[in-house]
Amino acid sequence: MENNIGKNNMTRKITIIGILTALTAVLAMIKIPIASTTTITLVLPVVVIGAALFGPFVGAWLTVIPNIIAFGEAGIFLVESPAGCVATLLLKGILAGFAAGAFYKLLSAKHPTGAVICAAVLTPVINTGVFLLGCYLFIWDKLIALAGENGIGIGMLIVGMVVINFVIELVLNLVLCPTILRIIHILARKKEN
Repeated sequence: MENNIGKNNMTRKITIIGILTALTAVLAMIKIPIASTTTITLVLPVVVIGAALFGPFVGAWLTVIPNIIAFGEAGIFLVESPAGCVATLLLKGILAGFAAGAFYKLLSAKHPTGAVICAAVLTPVINTGVFLLGCYLFIWDKLIALAGENGIGIGMLIVGMVVINFVIELVLNLVLCPTILRIIHILARKKEN
C-alpha cells in the first residue's frame, strides 16, 4: 500500500511541475506592453510559486523554457552577441529560480510568509541584475550608440528597458506570490481534513 501512495505523490508532483512548465511557456508568449520599449510577462510569480512548492531545482527549471522563448525577442542582444545573449538569458532565469527556491526552503520553517516575500523580491532582483550585467559585458557599446541615435542618455534607455520592468515585476510578485501560496496551503490543509 505504501508504494502506491509514494507513486501517487510522485505522479502528482510530476504532473503539477508539468502544468507549471506549460503555464510558464504560455505566459512567456503573452507580452503586456508597459512602455514603448518594454513589455512584461507574468512568468516570475509562477517561478516563485513552483520554487516554493518544489524547491530550487524546479524553480530553476521553470525559467528555462520562457527564456528560450525570449531568444526570439532578444533583438539587438541576439544580433550583437548570440553567445552572450544565450548565456545571459539562461543564467538570469536559472539563478533567479534557484535562489527563490533555496531562500524559501531556508526561511519557510520559521516564517512562511517572510520566506515567500523574500523569494518574491529576490527573483526579479537577480533576474534584472544578471540581465544588466550581461548587457554591460556583451552589448554596452551598442546600447550607448542606440541611446545616442534616439537622442537620450544611456540612463534613460536603461530606465525605459529595465527599471520600469523590474518595478512592475517586483510589485506583481509581492502581490501574487504570497496570495497564491496562501490559497494553495489553505486548500491543502482542507484536503487533509
